[in-house]
Amino acid sequence: MDKGTILVVDDDEDILTTTEVLLENEGFSCFTIKHPKDSYQIIKKNRINVILLDMNYIKGYTDGKEGIQWLNKFKTDFNEIPIIPITAYSDIELAVKAVKNGAFDFILKPWDNKKFLCTISSALVLNKTKSEKKNLEEIQQQLKDDHFNKTSELIGESAEILKVKQNIAKVSKSEANVLIIGENGTGKEIAGRLIHSQSDRKNEIFYRIDIPSIQANLFESELFGFEKGAFTDAKESKPGKLEIANKGTLFLDEISFLTLNQQAKLLSVFQNRKITRLGSTVETDLDIRIICATSKSIKELINSGEFREDLFFRINTFELYIPALKDRDDDIEILSEHYIKFFAKQYNKPKLNLNSKTLNKLKKHTWPGNIRELKNVIERAVILSDGNTLDISQVFISSELYNQSKDVTLNLAEMEKKWILMAIEKHHGNMTKAAKELGLKRSSFYRRLEKYEIK
Repeated sequence: MDKGTILVVDDDEDILTTTEVLLENEGFSCFTIKHPKDSYQIIKKNRINVILLDMNYIKGYTDGKEGIQWLNKFKTDFNEIPIIPITAYSDIELAVKAVKNGAFDFILKPWDNKKFLCTISSALVLNKTKSEKKNLEEIQQQLKDDHFNKTSELIGESAEILKVKQNIAKVSKSEANVLIIGENGTGKEIAGRLIHSQSDRKNEIFYRIDIPSIQANLFESELFGFEKGAFTDAKESKPGKLEIANKGTLFLDEISFLTLNQQAKLLSVFQNRKITRLGSTVETDLDIRIICATSKSIKELINSGEFREDLFFRINTFELYIPALKDRDDDIEILSEHYIKFFAKQYNKPKLNLNSKTLNKLKKHTWPGNIRELKNVIERAVILSDGNTLDISQVFISSELYNQSKDVTLNLAEMEKKWILMAIEKHHGNMTKAAKELGLKRSSFYRRLEKYEIK
């Protein structure tokens, strides 16, 4: 196994040869060059873990000034790579100066092979730590930017949604763990992001984990991370999602999908506030705010033995309920106008407006898919509308969709199947157009066809 890649810079050919033989016999990869100016091309094309740097390159000079200059340049350009100066025993003062300038350590000529290898191994540990820290910071910064771009508002002025906003304002300033409850499409993630944005952790990461999307056999490696060689496919060390979320807010979406075994592992982490990567014995302190969301009744799952009561108490310091759209129909007009304005701009139809006839149709609909469904309906209506008035007649394909009679099912799965069948019929069996009409990716569309046994 390759232990790491070392770049050796020395104008002495004998030093380069003996060093290369020693390092490669110990399982290291090695590049050797005679002058630091030739190093940039190698570092650009290869992942260098440690640089061994001679301090003198001008014949007759032993003051090491050129070596110090190159050390400073490398520290500026490649700060994550540990640099180990190589110098003669008589120049130990120069070696100490190099360490003060940022060198990891120094090696004196002639060296003891055991000590030489020990110094390099220690430098490799530092390089690994710096590289992982840099990668982790890059991931976290990307997710911080993503959160900034995604953060929205809970739109509405109904008494129900105003109460939600008030509760968010109250709980945001605390460190309390929050359980957000509500049907699919009501805006639970938006509520979670708002709590984070108004909290003292607002400048840190907001990390959403979609529990149902994590394969059971990958749960530990995904959440806790792993070290290189921890299992067959662990080619490189990787931080877990919990480690990435450190210092910020962790949003666990649909936490009710956790198995009992997974619940036990998370409960231990939440209690001890420490995580250990697979293949490691080193514990990492965990400092996170926990926000969970569910569309199922956790209490019912506890009664049926499917959810741990102790985990429920751990995540449910504060419970936030997001009402369904049918329970806040006063907001349908505000929400509709908001999405009309948004999509009219996107599809270059700035003069579209909402008349009373269309609004009445929207208010009669039961919205089993909640705000997510309303948003999709408005988008399709904007696309299909001609003139200045929003036309939803082609979107609500059948009056049955907003008929309130007892004969019409309100079961979400049955409604979804009905929508899919109507979309397929409308587009004469063209699955690509049907998927587009429903606002689904082809993969998601075909999964639903399989789920509902639609052929």
